[in-house]
Amino acid sequence: MENIHIVFEYAPMLLEGLLNTILVSVCAIIIALVIGIILSVLRMGGDSRPARIVRGIINVYISFVRGTPVLVQIYIIYQALAVIGLNLSAFVSGVIALSLNSGGFIAEIFRGAFASVSEGQYESAEALGMTKRQTLTRIVFPQVFKIAMPQLTSEFINVIKLSPMLSVLAIVELTRTAQRLSTQTFITLPFYIAIAVLYFVVCAALEELVKRQKRAPKKVSRG
Repeated sequence: MENIHIVFEYAPMLLEGLLNTILVSVCAIIIALVIGIILSVLRMGGDSRPARIVRGIINVYISFVRGTPVLVQIYIIYQALAVIGLNLSAFVSGVIALSLNSGGFIAEIFRGAFASVSEGQYESAEALGMTKRQTLTRIVFPQVFKIAMPQLTSEFINVIKLSPMLSVLAIVELTRTAQRLSTQTFITLPFYIAIAVLYFVVCAALEELVKRQKRAPKKVSRG
């Protein structure tokens, strides 16, 4: 029982670690979404030689991201940025590493979603005189996001669960906080149970939020 009380005693530090976890995860998710969308659009560049080269580079990038451990990618990004003279903070380097990793997976999610949109809709938009940008923003993207949302939610949750990897860069997120408290108090299990509950609450809340958004009735515009 005494071990449970110590968790409440150090609750402010755990909550601070949780806020850092949420901050790094949100930043990584936003950047990863942008990366995923850009890569998906670039892969639709047609059959010209430059377009094929771009697709080849993107495919290599995605294969690397999916085929190597996240921890290795974090170390590579952190060291590579320092080598080229970008002395960024551990926080920024960690966000970049998570973003690049998740961006590759999101690009694949969008690729499948884009493939679900029928060619007839592109042809109809062209017949109506819409530009490619208008077709994507007004017709394609709304459908793509709706199709991809379940998988995107899973990927967002995955980013949150990968954030403890950043403790290797000495970023004081939730897991790193638990490690410090365990070393300081010589008590381990209660802190790890506590952070497991916090991770679960955050991930479950995100999943429930997405479900509520899908169930919410859409407002009819009076136009």
